[in-house]
Amino acid sequence: MFFIGLNLIGIILFSCREITRYYNIETLKTICNGDYRNSFFFKERTFHYFDALFYQISTYSNQDFNREETYSNTPEDRLGDEGLNVRIFAHNPAMTFGNFSFTSRANQEKGPYPQPDKLPNLPKGYTYCWFYYEGRLWIIDNGKVVDIDRLDSGYQSLLPQLSTFNNPEDKENMIVLAVKDQLVKNPYSRSMYYWEQRQIKYIRWSFMAVAASALLFLGIAFILRRSKKEFDRKIASWSGNVWLEFKILISFGLLFLMFNTSISVQRAGYYDIANILADNINYNLLNVILDKGATIAFVLLCLWGFYVIIIDLMINRSAFFKHNMVNSALKWYGKYEKNYPWQRSMMIRAYSLAAIEAVLALLAVYLAFFADHYGIKEALLLAVLITVTGIYLIYRYLRQYNRTINDLGKLIDHIELIRSGDMQNRLELSAVSDMYTAAQNLNALQEGINTAVAERTKSERMKVELITNVSHDLKTPLTSIISYVDLLGKEDNLPETVQDYIKILNQKSERLKNLIQDLFDLSKASSGNVAVDMEQLDLARLIKQTLADMDERICESGLTFRLSIPDEPVYIHSDGKKLYRVWENLITNALKYSLPGSRVFVDLSVEGNQACASIKNVARNEMNFDEEEILQRFVRGDSSRTTEGSGLGLSIAQSFTQICGGRFAVKIDGDLFKAELTFTTV
Repeated sequence: MFFIGLNLIGIILFSCREITRYYNIETLKTICNGDYRNSFFFKERTFHYFDALFYQISTYSNQDFNREETYSNTPEDRLGDEGLNVRIFAHNPAMTFGNFSFTSRANQEKGPYPQPDKLPNLPKGYTYCWFYYEGRLWIIDNGKVVDIDRLDSGYQSLLPQLSTFNNPEDKENMIVLAVKDQLVKNPYSRSMYYWEQRQIKYIRWSFMAVAASALLFLGIAFILRRSKKEFDRKIASWSGNVWLEFKILISFGLLFLMFNTSISVQRAGYYDIANILADNINYNLLNVILDKGATIAFVLLCLWGFYVIIIDLMINRSAFFKHNMVNSALKWYGKYEKNYPWQRSMMIRAYSLAAIEAVLALLAVYLAFFADHYGIKEALLLAVLITVTGIYLIYRYLRQYNRTINDLGKLIDHIELIRSGDMQNRLELSAVSDMYTAAQNLNALQEGINTAVAERTKSERMKVELITNVSHDLKTPLTSIISYVDLLGKEDNLPETVQDYIKILNQKSERLKNLIQDLFDLSKASSGNVAVDMEQLDLARLIKQTLADMDERICESGLTFRLSIPDEPVYIHSDGKKLYRVWENLITNALKYSLPGSRVFVDLSVEGNQACASIKNVARNEMNFDEEEILQRFVRGDSSRTTEGSGLGLSIAQSFTQICGGRFAVKIDGDLFKAELTFTTV
């Protein structure tokens, strides 16, 4: 709608341009106001009628003629087509003819000769006439003589031709040509006055209709501007499939054709329309406009072509230039490369570039030699284009190589980020990158790891919540059981067997109590809900204090403890209560699973700012497990489970060590079991 409206406005402007080119601005005003009698056409046609009469009277005044032989060719007969619209009177010494007679305004006497200083008295309904007498020309309109020398008289373009009537030698000639005020149709022939008047009305109505249609289409386009944008996108999508080289050729072709059309129009504008009207009395304004209809249509067709190209450029932007024959060939080659492994496709690309460059170089040299030898400039131009194409291919290859190196660096850096634990950021590369497939695979792997970690974390959280809830729910009934067992033990006169039962119940309930407490502590440590009181403490003193508190159990075990602990303090920043629990669990673990009569080694050393404490013992049973497995919950070193224990000691020790700011590790070397704790000194 928008462009159709612009086309209609273009038709109006082009038509106005052609009218002013052939005639003048007054003609355009005449079309706008519809006043034919004041138009250039009316005055020029009257001039040609009058000029024909003048020529005939001037010619016949100097020769003997047989009027019957020449009458059929006289202007009187030719003006007969106008019917009542024209009245003429012509006189010279040799002849007199006309279709009306008039009287002088001075004496009202009938006769062919008015008084020289008086104007003719025209018939009723004829107030406009051209009057020639005694070598002078008068143009009379509504009883007044028109000053034809005025710029606004409308006769300026006719003045050079009107000067031919000012000839003193023709004093004896008299010509009167009067035009009817209200032009009427000649039922017997074609009146050009009447016909041109109707044409001006039709052209005026056509201009008004075209202008109204243009405004209507522009208004609809404004209301439906969103639809116009969608239409423009469709045009751009269609034209975007055309190669840039074809668009350039089309643009130059349109410019060339429009330039030639403009020259043709200009040349046509040099034709003397006055001569055309003189030679062909049926030539008129409508013919002038219709003769340019093909030109208007062709110019609009060219504008449509430019409109499509401009819309393509505005919407597709950089893609307008990127979609060319070279890039399309490279894109096709890229699809061909994907059929091979990445390493081989890179080698094929390098070899193909070398081969293409060699062919282009040979072809350019051959064309340059051909142009120099035969003097053909087109061959030299083609050689230059081939050279530019070769340089462009090298530039594209180097740019792609640089992009590939950069993307490879990004890929390596992203792998390093994943190794360091960054699982959130994705590697985004362009779809045309050589590393795109590798980046997508790495992102998929990263997403798989994230999913697995999330599932594992969720499972661990559910386990911890289950253990916490179960531990909390078991505490209340277990407390009641322990209380009642204690009350039973205080009863007097109980049989010995009952006292044994009570003793066993008391032992098992205490074990169950410790197990539940361990579960509760482990669940709190794993979930991060345990309170930590961090302070500066002496790790050496803490280990010695723990060993002293458990000295009775150590002595009963029959194991020998060898200590290698420095006498000077080893300060760390940690929670003393939690760390005491860790060493208590480690020593208890050694007492349970060490080979009877063997030695247990407790060491503490400082290297730089790292304090490393360890406890080593020789296992009683074969250790058919690895370091990761023994740290799992409910896993015990005694697979037969003949010894007491919950299998949570090492797991609790690991969790408490971590929340206290240290690192916990287990190492197994044959039958030697070693637990190692590392802290940063202060």
